[in-house]
Amino acid sequence: MEDMLLPNFPPTRFSCSFGGLVCGPENFTSFASFLFGQCHTFNMGQNGRPLLNATVAGRRSGLRLLLNTQRDSYIDNPSSPLVGITVLVHDSYNFPFMDEYGFAVEPGTHTFCSIQMKKVTNLPEPYATNCTQRRLEMFRSGKSFAYSKPACLMQCRNKFVIKKCQCTMLEFHANAPVCAPNDTVICVLPTLEKFSSSKDGYRCEQDCPQPCSHVEYETSLSYAGLQKDLFADYLSLLLNGTANRTISTMLQHTYRPFLNMTKSEKHKYIDNNIISLNIYFKDLNYDVLEQVPMYEVWGLFASLGGNYGLFLGISALTVCEFLDFGIRKFCHKILSERKKRRRQEKYPT
Repeated sequence: MEDMLLPNFPPTRFSCSFGGLVCGPENFTSFASFLFGQCHTFNMGQNGRPLLNATVAGRRSGLRLLLNTQRDSYIDNPSSPLVGITVLVHDSYNFPFMDEYGFAVEPGTHTFCSIQMKKVTNLPEPYATNCTQRRLEMFRSGKSFAYSKPACLMQCRNKFVIKKCQCTMLEFHANAPVCAPNDTVICVLPTLEKFSSSKDGYRCEQDCPQPCSHVEYETSLSYAGLQKDLFADYLSLLLNGTANRTISTMLQHTYRPFLNMTKSEKHKYIDNNIISLNIYFKDLNYDVLEQVPMYEVWGLFASLGGNYGLFLGISALTVCEFLDFGIRKFCHKILSERKKRRRQEKYPT
């Protein structure tokens, strides 16, 4: 991160700020990814640093970064011929799966990323989700992450890779050697593509239930261009005169060729390398998606009891109607017999 963050130019411009406060490389935690190499997580809450909380929504209160992708230092990678950075907004208790869920940010633009938090709660057995809430200890990062279905699927993929390639992906603890770069290109990537259509992939999908509770972040992206003249003047001021005292020797070496460029070359350098990124909460409210049973046990009993009562009540009324009909019929017959006798007594034949 020391190389990626642009130099600070106090008191007006800082390459990293969060909620109006200055941040730096010390606020990032690094981990290795088999596909992306070195990745960096902001606000992970490790190394004795407390988690930073957002207290206000909006662009001015979020994370603001000025980054240099250093395109000239890229290694040719036919499997991923991309330029820029991949960003993933995730809960600090979830492992970041950059290759699955990250979004790309290209150089030469300012990217606005508004986020909205969502809490999801699922039901355990005997309901259909059959959720689980175990912990995951399979990653090399030294932190115990919360269970998630993507993590469970990735663990299955790694077992599939070990079976086919006899090596493990860089993120995982396993009784196998770490896959070398050649192994990754020749064996690991083709094996991962075959996993989804294999029997192991189908079995894994069935064996990896949803977590009982987890946090998701929905992102919405918008873009704007960069003021290239402003950035060119900014970098030139940093490299000229007394301002370069605040820049390390390594950064001076990185940016020294910039001074000898023409105006058009400086603009092209900014287009190819500089990224401005702003990540912020759209608002501090969050959505809660909670599964609830359609029928609780006692609710089911009450509903059944009500139905039984309804049907029994109807049956009892029907019996009473039959009794009433029978009594009326009997009474009518008796009265008819009496009238008949009276007529015979009055008019004998």
